[in-house]
Amino acid sequence: MPSSTFPSEATTQEPLTRGHKKRERTRRGLVDAALRLVARKEVGEIALLEVAEEAAVSNGTIYNYFRTRDEVLEAVGIAMAAEFSDAISTLSADVQCGAQRLSIGVRMFVRRAAEDHEWASALLRIIHFDRAMRSRLADHVLGDLREGLRGGIFDYEDEGIALDMVVSCTTGAMRAVVEGRGVAEHDLRVAEMILRALGVTPAKARKIAGKPLPA
Repeated sequence: MPSSTFPSEATTQEPLTRGHKKRERTRRGLVDAALRLVARKEVGEIALLEVAEEAAVSNGTIYNYFRTRDEVLEAVGIAMAAEFSDAISTLSADVQCGAQRLSIGVRMFVRRAAEDHEWASALLRIIHFDRAMRSRLADHVLGDLREGLRGGIFDYEDEGIALDMVVSCTTGAMRAVVEGRGVAEHDLRVAEMILRALGVTPAKARKIAGKPLPA
């Protein structure tokens, strides 16, 4: 029977695959557009149709992917958190010390902020707005805090306060480098001070924070 009458399975699946990839590209384009907007203005000022305009798609198109501005911002926050969570996890895969993993994470965030101000500005705006993003980042920090406490390197009484301190100091350092207030080896200095605040001795904090970042 001619294939034009009864297409093969591969022939029928190929257009679906292309369509799926196109849909993913469009969605990613909308998220990237929202990211650019967040870097330029306050989160509360961003309108859903403004995201469509920034992404150069029709107003009707964006409603095929997101119904509200908050849905777009949540997608942006989760994408940003996932990117860094995955990068840190990969780089720290062979690191057994929770304190060192925490130091690596802090330094990576601060360094990325220094290298990419637009990305950092967007993250700093969203991190206090998007609960899913805060939760994703907190999970990784908590794991390192608990491992450091079990190993006797950290010494803190309240886990919630310790978590808030790490996140606040890290985001504060990111804001400092974005605003041009960073100092030499800013990432290393911040990591060392955070470790000391968590109960690490000054000498050990300096040694852990000063370890080369994984390649």
